[in-house]
Amino acid sequence: MNAVREERPSDPERLITRARVGWWPRLARLILRAVLGTLFRIRLVGDPPERGPYILAANHQGWSDAFLIIALFPAAPRIYFIGDQRATMTVWWKRFILNTLGVVVPVKREGSSERDAIERSLEVLAEGAVLGIFPEGRVSRTEASLGSFHRGIGYLAARARAPVLPVWLRGTGELYLGRALTAYVGALHRPPEGAPTKQLTSDYAGCVRRDFEALALPWTEPAGVRKRLRWLTDIL
Repeated sequence: MNAVREERPSDPERLITRARVGWWPRLARLILRAVLGTLFRIRLVGDPPERGPYILAANHQGWSDAFLIIALFPAAPRIYFIGDQRATMTVWWKRFILNTLGVVVPVKREGSSERDAIERSLEVLAEGAVLGIFPEGRVSRTEASLGSFHRGIGYLAARARAPVLPVWLRGTGELYLGRALTAYVGALHRPPEGAPTKQLTSDYAGCVRRDFEALALPWTEPAGVRKRLRWLTDIL
């Protein structure tokens, strides 16, 4: 944390602005929880940390993953996801939903996009908020499937001196009315010691992935379920 603050000098008031949650995002979060709770059976297992900063890492199975996390986790500290501006902000209704929730930090893909994403991520953590990422770097759409983790999660943890919280999402690969959606919260994994070399960050990403494997429960497809409104799977 100190290293990040030295690189980006900020006054004490600014350092806590991203972690704070105003009344409008709180209300939007309650509405989101009500909508998801009406369509699905949502549940949080485990206790999220009461304070940031930390990196929230989750498996990625579909569009509802980030929304489920926002709905189930406490309003504060605030959670931000770094998103591709072209993919997340082009359609007006997507812009409205994401801007209302205030959970996406858009990054342009042109030019120095990777460097910009890293710097924006470090800013979020330096101000005491939570950075949400999907370390697989892709959408699997398959229950209980976990790809390899990009070493970027290790780089961010080392640079920001922020621990990683593994969160296993279950049920979001295929959506239908009444589907059980569950978020399992693991234990904080302390950041790696030392400079963020390729070897260190790769090793750390592997350690975090093993944390996920410990959270993942064996998957059994529910039998005899009538999958009504299955088009919800591809609504976004």
